[in-house]
Amino acid sequence: MSLIRDLIHAGGTGGLNWHVHAHYSRERWQPTVQLIEQFFAQVDPKSDHLLLIGGSAGWMMPPSWLARFKRIDAYDIDPLAHWLFNWRHGRRLKAQGIQVEHHRLDALEVLPEILSTHAAACIWFDNVLGQHRYRVRDEARVERELAQLKTTLKGRHWGSLHDVWSGPTDGRLLPAGLNVWSHHVTAKQGLDAVFSQKLLASVGAKDVWQDHLTGHVFAPTTPTTWMPWAFKANYWHWLQAGWVSA
Repeated sequence: MSLIRDLIHAGGTGGLNWHVHAHYSRERWQPTVQLIEQFFAQVDPKSDHLLLIGGSAGWMMPPSWLARFKRIDAYDIDPLAHWLFNWRHGRRLKAQGIQVEHHRLDALEVLPEILSTHAAACIWFDNVLGQHRYRVRDEARVERELAQLKTTLKGRHWGSLHDVWSGPTDGRLLPAGLNVWSHHVTAKQGLDAVFSQKLLASVGAKDVWQDHLTGHVFAPTTPTTWMPWAFKANYWHWLQAGWVSA
């Protein structure tokens, strides 16, 4: 029974339900994928070895980013992630001589050990930290553990893309000019109430939005990029991306 639950839900953060939704949402998500690719174009990883945490099938992962590495160690709790990631990206990466190793593991539980094993690798948390609150139901613990990451990762090159808020909208569509949707501010500026209200208003937010408790993942001075994600036609997320150089 637990295997069936994992296949369908993967701890509430993935599984078959997620993959079916992602497959049929590809066109709607494409503007956000382009913004993610623009963000990655400004990142200098300083290593040809990537620890990819929570990459799932790489539904929103630009191939140009993956191609910058010679080796990728991918960690995910989803039993389908290995197969679907290889289906989407495997042939291209293999043709480029990029080695990919998959690990079915909750990397957040054993992160210090993983970092010690791969001392020279850089780290990317791929839209996984915003899901931590759904696996750990204690909000104080979630905020504490997410805020601790920057200390655990001190001295490493690392980055994250994660949900900050999500909620219902009035259904407006993305405009043609994608750049008007990405905002470049420090992590501290991103916590400003006026800035937050501006972002929510710009996507027609209504009713109550969910706080994903990721507000202190980055140090206050870290440059970050904010971008909207039309997860469903009438349910959007605001994502935050940042990269930390040692």
